[in-house]
Amino acid sequence: MDHLNSSTVPLRRTWGWLKSALFGAALILIGSVHAQNVNVTATAGTPAATYATLNAAFGAINAGTHQGAITCTVVANTTEPAVSIPLLPSGGSSSYSGILINCVGNVTVNSAAAPTASRGVIEIQGDNVTIDGDDPGTSGTRNLTFAAAPVATVGVATIRFASPSAADGATLNTIKNCIVIGSRNLITSTVVNFGIYAGVNGTGTTSATGTGDNLDNLTIENNEVRRCFWGIYVSGTAANKADNLTIRNNQVGSSTAADAVVNRGIYIQNTQSASSAASAIVEGNDVSIRADAGGTTNDIANIEVANGNAGARIRNNKIHDGLQASTGGQGCYGIFVTGATDNSNIEISNNFIWDLNNDNWSTSIAATSLTFLSASRSAWLSPA
Repeated sequence: MDHLNSSTVPLRRTWGWLKSALFGAALILIGSVHAQNVNVTATAGTPAATYATLNAAFGAINAGTHQGAITCTVVANTTEPAVSIPLLPSGGSSSYSGILINCVGNVTVNSAAAPTASRGVIEIQGDNVTIDGDDPGTSGTRNLTFAAAPVATVGVATIRFASPSAADGATLNTIKNCIVIGSRNLITSTVVNFGIYAGVNGTGTTSATGTGDNLDNLTIENNEVRRCFWGIYVSGTAANKADNLTIRNNQVGSSTAADAVVNRGIYIQNTQSASSAASAIVEGNDVSIRADAGGTTNDIANIEVANGNAGARIRNNKIHDGLQASTGGQGCYGIFVTGATDNSNIEISNNFIWDLNNDNWSTSIAATSLTFLSASRSAWLSPA
């Protein structure tokens, strides 16, 4: 009996030391996985890794390092590179079924101090990508912020969706529950920049006239968009419309001049050539715009409906606090239907419009041809 006890004591001690060593190694491994700012998990390829930026994670996905169903979790603030790495569609070296970008806690994806002109800080060219900024474990529903540095650089888009080519649309993408801050650097700035941009294909130059092919099934929901010249800009092409567009429950603009959206709150073009179940929906948004003295001399609009939006449903939006301080006669419009082509059967209903202010002219709803519209039950309160 004594012999058995004397022989088992060292074994027990050895096992205790081994468990301590294994536990320490596990802690080191866990620490290394979470050592940087963006954690990536995947069901195929490399199952887990960590990256300093979201763009770096995109580069690894493009190279096929992570495959299958992929999750990119932002766990700490990032500073993205000046030249972004677009998240490419699955195919070639990459292989994924879907990508979720989410967060833990209140974190911010920042641009470089000098983001590249006419590019996005974050660029999505793939399909089945969901950006969801709601962390259930943190108070509030918008815990993930994307912020561009305030610069005078033209064409910066904080979030950009772009089809790789006319034959390969960026489809079934969603951004929801995020705060999106643009690059506008001065209250008087007239530099064109964007909060959320879906337009020109590939990495082509962003512009306020740009169009993109087959940006289908894009959902923009419950985001806060501020400090930019254009808030939400979505434009398909005349040949390849942006089918099934949904822009819902977003807060666009701010009553604070430094955080305002200036030129357009929401802009849609080429979403459908004939009214159908795939016509665009713009509903439940809260939109304010302001162009302070010394700012833009353009007409400004909370919501603009350009050409090619047949059957669009513009409903249940709060449209308010528009300010065009220019004395040159520019308009301040609540809902501005500027297109006369492929704009049949547009519904404008149940919108609440108030406090649109202009030195010379302001209006609640304006259109190039009212025969295209079904406008009903939209309340308009004149400014005091």
